[in-house]
Amino acid sequence: MSNARPWLLVLLLVATACDEEATTPSSPVAEVPASPDAGPSVELARLEGLSGEVLVERGGKKVPAREGPLYSGDALETGATGAATMRFADGRSVEVGSDARVGVGEEAGSVVLTVERGIVLSRVPARPAGAPSSGKKVSLTLLTPFGLTRVGSEPSEVSVQVTKDSGRVEVKLGAIEFVSKDGQQLRASEGDSVEVSAGRAELLLRGSRLVELSPIPVTVRLGSGRAEMRGKGAKRWRPVRTEGDVLAPGDGVRTRGSGTAELMLQGSSSQLSLGPSAEMVLEGAGQGGTRDEARMDLRQGGLGVQLAQGRESRVVLPGLTLEGDGASRLAVRRTSTGYLVDAHTGRVTLVRGDVRQPLRAGERATVTSETGEARIEALGPAPLLLGEGDGTEVYHQGMPEVAIGWEKEGEVTVEVASDEAFTRPLLSGTVYQSFVNVPAPARGLLYWRVRGKDGKELAKGSATFAPERLGGDLDRVRNVVPEGLEKTTIFYQDKPPSVTFTYAEEASAARYKVAVYRVGALEKPVAERTVTEARAALDAGALGEGSYLWSVTPLSATGEQLKGGRMNKLELVYDNSVPMLLVSQPRNGQRAASRVRTTGVAPVNARLSINGRPVSLDGKHRFDTWVEPVGAPPLLVFKMTRPGAPDVHTVRTLRQRGP
Repeated sequence: MSNARPWLLVLLLVATACDEEATTPSSPVAEVPASPDAGPSVELARLEGLSGEVLVERGGKKVPAREGPLYSGDALETGATGAATMRFADGRSVEVGSDARVGVGEEAGSVVLTVERGIVLSRVPARPAGAPSSGKKVSLTLLTPFGLTRVGSEPSEVSVQVTKDSGRVEVKLGAIEFVSKDGQQLRASEGDSVEVSAGRAELLLRGSRLVELSPIPVTVRLGSGRAEMRGKGAKRWRPVRTEGDVLAPGDGVRTRGSGTAELMLQGSSSQLSLGPSAEMVLEGAGQGGTRDEARMDLRQGGLGVQLAQGRESRVVLPGLTLEGDGASRLAVRRTSTGYLVDAHTGRVTLVRGDVRQPLRAGERATVTSETGEARIEALGPAPLLLGEGDGTEVYHQGMPEVAIGWEKEGEVTVEVASDEAFTRPLLSGTVYQSFVNVPAPARGLLYWRVRGKDGKELAKGSATFAPERLGGDLDRVRNVVPEGLEKTTIFYQDKPPSVTFTYAEEASAARYKVAVYRVGALEKPVAERTVTEARAALDAGALGEGSYLWSVTPLSATGEQLKGGRMNKLELVYDNSVPMLLVSQPRNGQRAASRVRTTGVAPVNARLSINGRPVSLDGKHRFDTWVEPVGAPPLLVFKMTRPGAPDVHTVRTLRQRGP
């Protein structure tokens, strides 16, 4: 094939009304025209799922694309970060990646998609169990200058890539029939592919193709907290440099405590992030055309994976490979028996030897060393679910994830970023349920927006994250109570404070005896101290709310009373005007139980719930109740609402029971 003449790969959707698969005998394939003739303005597909730069050429003019119909004669172009989806009446979808051009037309009553460049992905969805058949089967035919590929109406995923001088058809799910120009029939099944280059088409069976990728650098940068790296063969770990470090194969990276680290592949918008208390060793990274690959040994902890839109991406771990061809967000955690893989957005394929399994947003795969197939189950939302709205405050220490929810059910596109302009994306892709789980930042902002299949914005919001304000200043206050005729009144919040009594020194006194009595109960002190200084301190909580009388008696070295003690007045008054929610117990890191006692105080006019259950406050806005922790690690989520103020969530993270 001459380089001066780019070949065109044609996707032909042939809709037939019969219930039988086409059984036409094979015959040599006729030459395909460069593009189908433009017909009248007939809607052939619906355009949706737009992101980045997408243009539609219609009537010789290029305009920014909008969600809506595509007509015969239209052409779709995407930029470097663009992507779009064509959806057909039978449920089939064709996803167009970045840097692509696809023409839409009709020929002999069939829809023809002319792919001039880029990657497209055809999906035939499975019919839900019990759903009635439409009675109309749709066949997909891929026409190229080199042959014809038929895709049946069974569930399938077929990726087509067109470059300047080559093309590839890859079967990710299902099976296809390939007929060469001389009539030779080839059948490609799941995992197989057809390569076309230099005028020759070749069928490559699963695992037989060795992709040559050029090595690319991987840079590690500190995300938050503390992260360290160790060169191959080195004995000592050192902190990751502020400007980042370029990793070589064999280099290790680890995070300490709640620290995180970011890994960037040169020339790719895919991102990898190492979570708290995690460790990995880089084995290599490569790139070729629209393909990226990262190989690493995740030894402990979690790895966040955001795969780029419009590229074919592979993350290779010991015993597990993750393959994706679009924007997908994954959370991978190493376990004692294998891996847990949570798909938050998009779709990927899990590869273990000859076993290939699809995994889509809202599903979790449990991968063990005991079986080739992973166990797939539905994911639920994280214990803390944030809804639409701006200004929500979240205070936590060690909460791994937060859920973002919206009302509309069905397929949507979600974007999450750390800035309002969405120039620092953290998560993006397709979601099929009404929530998405997102890593919870230790400190900072999250912005999110949700769009429907028609491109309309369905929900948006923002939240601020920070370590919990523990109210330690209140706990450390030592209220000074001087001796004298005036009554001393101490106002306190949360819990009774520590109290320090002061009095005049007596020249001949060796010690001082301080006694505190409740008013009306002078027969027995509630607290008593003997000290050598002219001040005596009681710990926080030694005196509760109420009215007291206290006296100080100087004592000689032999313990004799030098003079009588004078009674002084003291009053402790609870003041519930606390400016924030104060949680006295449980503490962060406390061992969890089936039920945990929770106590504290809330501001005036506040309403409180714990793990979604409303909590009663007494007349002084204090609470004391028992709650069942939720999630892993066990969490208590305190939600406080006040009129005219944003919601405030305080999260206590407990320690799992057991060794």
